[in-house]
Amino acid sequence: MAQVTYTKLGLKPNFDEVATIKCGEETIEVKQFLPLEKKLEILTNIINNSIDDRGFYNTARIDFHIKMELLYAYTNIKFTDKQKENAMKIYDTFSAIGLMEKILELIPEEDLYWF
Repeated sequence: MAQVTYTKLGLKPNFDEVATIKCGEETIEVKQFLPLEKKLEILTNIINNSIDDRGFYNTARIDFHIKMELLYAYTNIKFTDKQKENAMKIYDTFSAIGLMEKILELIPEEDLYWF
């Protein structure tokens, strides 16, 4: 079997591709790909933040932190550290108006598989 070099494949993925959704007058961009290093960082954040007061992983916390980490990492929405201190309020706001699900639907399934 003849070998092909990585360089000769000429692979040029579009790491900057985004999908968009309108929210009022603003356009929210949703990344269509995150590098593996960033995905592993997100997984670490989810795991570290999903332990309850008794030291057990809480499935509700896991679901919450998955959605919040995806919101932070995949969109162009900027939150202050002060706003992130009340992440549940952000989650409730985005969920109540259906925006959380719309954003999650724009993240490619191949990336969601990681979480």
